[in-house]
Amino acid sequence: MADRVRLAVWAFVGVALLAGGFAAAGLPLLEAPGFELALSAALLAALAGAPLGIGTARRELARPAPSPPRAFFRAALLTLAVQGLFAAGAVTRSLFLSPCSSTQGLAFLPVLAVPSALLAAALGAFTGFAARGRRLAAGLLYAALALASLGAALWEAYRGPAAYVLADLFGAWPGPLYDEALSVDRRLLLFRLGSLALTLSLVGGAAILVARRAGRPALRPAAAALAGLALAALVRLAAASSGDIASRGAIDRALGGRREGTRCDLHYPAEWPPAEAERVWRGCEVDAAEVANALGIERPPRVTVWLYRSEAEKRRLVGAGRTDFTKPWLAEVELVDALGGPPTLRHELVHAVAGAAAPGPLHVPATFGFWVNVGLVEGLAVALDLPHGEWTVHEWAKAMRDLGLLPPAGRLVRPAGFFSAPPARAYAAAGSLLRFLLDRYGSAPVRRAYGGASFEAAFGRPLSELEAEWLLFLDGIPVPPELASAAEARFRPPGLLGLRCAREVAGLEVRAGEAEREGRPADAAAHWRRAAALSSDPADLAAAGEALRLSDPGGADRALAEALAAGKGRPALLALALGDRGDLAWIGGDEARAATFYRQALSEHPDRPGARLLEAKLAATSDRALGAAAGPYLLGLGDPGLALCRLAGSDRPLAAYLVGRAAFARGAFRLASDLLSRALGGSLPSSFRTEALRVLGEARCAAGDDELAASAFSELAATAGREADREVASALARRCAEQRRAFGAPPRSPSDWPR
Repeated sequence: MADRVRLAVWAFVGVALLAGGFAAAGLPLLEAPGFELALSAALLAALAGAPLGIGTARRELARPAPSPPRAFFRAALLTLAVQGLFAAGAVTRSLFLSPCSSTQGLAFLPVLAVPSALLAAALGAFTGFAARGRRLAAGLLYAALALASLGAALWEAYRGPAAYVLADLFGAWPGPLYDEALSVDRRLLLFRLGSLALTLSLVGGAAILVARRAGRPALRPAAAALAGLALAALVRLAAASSGDIASRGAIDRALGGRREGTRCDLHYPAEWPPAEAERVWRGCEVDAAEVANALGIERPPRVTVWLYRSEAEKRRLVGAGRTDFTKPWLAEVELVDALGGPPTLRHELVHAVAGAAAPGPLHVPATFGFWVNVGLVEGLAVALDLPHGEWTVHEWAKAMRDLGLLPPAGRLVRPAGFFSAPPARAYAAAGSLLRFLLDRYGSAPVRRAYGGASFEAAFGRPLSELEAEWLLFLDGIPVPPELASAAEARFRPPGLLGLRCAREVAGLEVRAGEAEREGRPADAAAHWRRAAALSSDPADLAAAGEALRLSDPGGADRALAEALAAGKGRPALLALALGDRGDLAWIGGDEARAATFYRQALSEHPDRPGARLLEAKLAATSDRALGAAAGPYLLGLGDPGLALCRLAGSDRPLAAYLVGRAAFARGAFRLASDLLSRALGGSLPSSFRTEALRVLGEARCAAGDDELAASAFSELAATAGREADREVASALARRCAEQRRAFGAPPRSPSDWPR
């Protein structure tokens, strides 16, 4: 009778696990076997390991000669069965009800989930033997050791520079959600090897307990336990020395350059020219001071900035390759470099500096110290950042509202509410709200809210009234067609949690990019087409066309035509695809057809950088001499250095502008200043003048020509048609003047020495 009951219980549990896995596969990110399914299975094993391991230990203790290895193997088989049934349910749903690949991320299951099952079984058996089979005592011991293990992992993540968390029993968390493409890498393999070594040490430890109670020698169990601990330590040392486990020493050695100051401690690639390092460091010092002043923080922390060469290097050393991040409690910022300097530096500096206004262990607004109000954290950083592009954060928010996509303020500033909207919407809306509150009420109430006070306590008014004021303010902001088009492209996509097969699509896009860089356009196009089939995003079809433009013009044109047909109502995508078809025509020698496509693309109101590129191509297709010089550069054909050399030989103002922009990006500031001045002195198209003035001012400032820089910024502020341009001009003028006041003349760039 007892055997029948036990069999019925196990049958019920098995069916429940299959059903649970089947149901879980209907959730976002779990619809295909991959990281999320493996992490869920690891957490399930951590829960199941206690009763299963303790139960097998109790049965062994009832035997005349208890065997801890036998108890472990039985517990491990049962725990793996629990994981397997749960995963089988999820895979079954994926096979029959999901278009996602059932094998794409399957490697995460054996690497991430199975070691947790083995370790949980070993820990359960160990605690069962340690408590001599007493269920309550063993369960409490299991919970204490599991929580201690998790606490140690969280403490290491809290004190260290990495974005990820590695917890032997509970699995691994890779860091920010916005890094969508995940893969099994060396760090994860080494971490799981260490988990297996700990499993061996626990089984050996249980055998030592049993042998000592029986009065037998424990040499072999002790050797196994010591071997497991030694292997775990060796794996850890190997991972740390190779940089796979993040440490500040390893990062410092990998980067090699350092510049310390009052407000910024900059770590950067050692091969940087000294002038470039000085320029970025000065900008960091001035931005940190300006952010502190804007928030009324009298004693801001000194911020440590780690600046990596590439996403790949950052991912290897600290995780989160695509996503820059800050640990406010450490005042540490992790960034990827880019031409012209890291674009998110000021945004991340706000996180670090604002931490001085927030008490608690994380130095951010958080309930109970750890339930973070992400809307306040990110909203404040967006509010104090400079505009990136031609629109202010308020203009973005108004365009979002006109589309019916603006999230309500009450949801944005709740700890979990920020993630209920796609990131693009949440960041822009929260940034506009916080910028409005800063401008209207000053920094003091915003600082109090950031420090943990309720909005009513901080502002003396409920959030609903503040939101009404904000919306009334937004109502007065006009939305021109160009902004409406850009907002549609930026805010309409649903975000990571709303995408079908999001991890697979992200992985396909990464592999497509790799195939393009390796000269395999057909493979790249195949990956893009598979991504388009899953995502239903015609932008992936357009990318397939771009990949084939040199190797298969006919295939490229067909893919772009498909993207145009599927992209109705998405002006930004239409502009991109039409521009790409123009490129195909130009490469094929049909300048007139190319010009037609470029005009059609411009009629879709692309963003300003896209419009400038289209207008440059349109000018080049109608001017044979300019086209011969500018074509290879504008189309990205061949060696970029040779393309620039051809372009530099042209006497056209547009050519001077293009070469001047390239010179600025490469640190040749005096050359850039000369070329941009020449471009502005000629018949440069009006759409280029705003950008030319901004870059000219920055180039003159970097070259030490402060009065000329101020003149360029003043002209930009007086002639710019966009509020964002005027805001940027004012900010850059202040930054240039403050850098000169605080640091004197900048060092000369090697690119600007006389030849």
